[in-house]
Amino acid sequence: MRGSAASQTRPRISRPVTSPSPTHARNLRQDVEGLRAIAVGTVLLYHLHAPGVPGGFAGVDVFLVISGFLITSGLLREVERSGSVALPEFYARRARRLLPAASLVIMFTLAAGWLVLPVSARTDLLSDVLGSTLYVVNWVLAARSVDYLAEGSGVSPLQHYWSLSVEEQFYLLWPLMILLAVVVAARLRLRPRRTMLVLLSLLGALSLVWSVVYTSSSPAAAYFVTTTRLWELAAGAVLAFAVPRLRRAPAWLCQLGVAVGLGMILLSVTLVDRTTPWPGTAALVPVIGSVLVIAAGIPGRPTVVGRVLSLPPMVWVGGLSYAIYLWHWPLVVLAEARWGELAVPALASLGVLTVLLAWATKHLVEDPIRFRRSLAIRPWRSLVMGAATMAIICGVAGAAWVTRPDLSDTTAAPGPAALVADPAARTWQQVDDPSSVYTPAGPLHPEPALAREDIPGYYDDDCQIAQGDAEPDPSCVYGNTGSATEVVLWGDSKLGQYFTALDAIARDEDWRLTTYLKSACGATVSGHPMADCNAFGETVVDTLLAQQVPPHLVIMNAAGELPPELVAGISTAITELQRAGIPVVVLMDNAPTWEGAIYECAAEHADDLLTCSFAREEPQGGPETAELAEATDSPLLDLRPWICPTAECPVAIGGQLVYRQGSHVTDTYARSLTPFIYRELSRWGFTAADPEDILLDRVPPRGASE
Repeated sequence: MRGSAASQTRPRISRPVTSPSPTHARNLRQDVEGLRAIAVGTVLLYHLHAPGVPGGFAGVDVFLVISGFLITSGLLREVERSGSVALPEFYARRARRLLPAASLVIMFTLAAGWLVLPVSARTDLLSDVLGSTLYVVNWVLAARSVDYLAEGSGVSPLQHYWSLSVEEQFYLLWPLMILLAVVVAARLRLRPRRTMLVLLSLLGALSLVWSVVYTSSSPAAAYFVTTTRLWELAAGAVLAFAVPRLRRAPAWLCQLGVAVGLGMILLSVTLVDRTTPWPGTAALVPVIGSVLVIAAGIPGRPTVVGRVLSLPPMVWVGGLSYAIYLWHWPLVVLAEARWGELAVPALASLGVLTVLLAWATKHLVEDPIRFRRSLAIRPWRSLVMGAATMAIICGVAGAAWVTRPDLSDTTAAPGPAALVADPAARTWQQVDDPSSVYTPAGPLHPEPALAREDIPGYYDDDCQIAQGDAEPDPSCVYGNTGSATEVVLWGDSKLGQYFTALDAIARDEDWRLTTYLKSACGATVSGHPMADCNAFGETVVDTLLAQQVPPHLVIMNAAGELPPELVAGISTAITELQRAGIPVVVLMDNAPTWEGAIYECAAEHADDLLTCSFAREEPQGGPETAELAEATDSPLLDLRPWICPTAECPVAIGGQLVYRQGSHVTDTYARSLTPFIYRELSRWGFTAADPEDILLDRVPPRGASE
């Protein structure tokens, strides 16, 4: 969606358009500007929750095709004129066109987001500011989309910069590829234009194939990454090579092509929705439609649809499309963060405000810099301006980043230890009034802003097996890795949240701690709705049964709903292990929290943390888990009394924040539960240590497993 809408010829349906640059006005293709208006209009209406455009996000695909066509058209003219590409001039034009408005919106979003968004969202905001400024935020968002730990993160107010990042990466790559094609063609005595076309077509074909494959396997990440989107830019770029032939296209074909093309775009935005895997094959419809619309206008013959696209209001909106796209999304996200779900009048007002800000940005920022003669005649000035602007933004965001609070290695806050009535007793009992040690106000450990970062260390080792992956990682071994005594952790993240505690116990007991932890997959060999969970479990059981020395103990869990078929699968797994003489301990899930991020409530109500308390509920699968443990004669490790002792679950106990993401407990609180877990394992005879030797201060520091 960048650059002036220039084509190889001046279409006959063009009308003069006011512009700071006469050349810009003369080369403007008004039908393409109208196509921009449709693209940005569908995106805007979609994000304003307007009915009738559930696939409005396809407008971005239209922008990508337009950008590929316009940029390649200009590059081809330059190659034909001079035999090469002047890279400094090219990048200087891009800097003047894109950076001023983009930088303005980034700075606004950083300032407003810092004030409006939850404190816990500031880390993501800073990373997105840096990623957007450096035009790599699409990769940041792709990584976050498949990050199990990012489940509690909110929508980024700079998320829409993913498409700008894709385009900028294309702009960086494509001129270099053109120069490479020119050199290769000269060496091999080939036609440069044909060499460029072959190279581009190969790149586009590979990207399309990968888009289909990756979208089917990882749609969340595929939406953002450059490799699945290059083919859309390449589609527009290939069209630029066909301009000489298309100039002779008959009028009837142009009429048909533009009508069919626009129809395909409108079908996309009205029939698909966010459940459609995207881009993949589905994005072919708006991409081909955009190619047809642009191609039909190349001969310059009037068409009915072309006249509609060239109407002054359409051209006007198209001219503002870049700024509209930049402003609309942060306004929506920040407004909803401040006031919650917005009513129709408020959303409509945001739409009007977006257009007003876009108009002001274009006339006060974009055009004055873009067409400033002193910058245009000296490319290095534009490049210095762009580099300085990016450096300032990165410097501000970087300074804020390095001054963020850090997670402490240890904490003086007692956490669950405050619930123990008599620390010297052989069996720990709770104080008469557990609510008396609930933290009512004040600083917490960790700070709520750091809750999502307070995770066990095995995540850093990629030992939380991702969804879709059915193979365990044999390198995920901790404790005393050379010990002949093995303890196995098998389950999902609700077991993994206690990893630091169990690793500390393993070190004290001289155990080798092997982890089979997989996201959203409990310990089962069958009955799970995700086939990779069942396959993963079968592999785990086969591996354990094949060992010459059986494990000393297997600690397992299954969180979430437990339908009968899944209960049967878990029971089968336990029974097979027990028949081989392998003891099993079953972990009971902790009670779920309310919907939303409870640590954000703690950040907002630091002076009244009890406001964030929530009614205790039975965890999903709780009764089934207890029955499973009883039916298989397996010890049940139930830590719920030390996490939520009363009918009202607190957000903090003994000065420690209990929860991080979802109903997961913070690593700080889980580490403080180490002596409680240790005593239970000792009571069942699995440890060398006696229960009374395990004291409340036996809490490992952060990073003890590293």
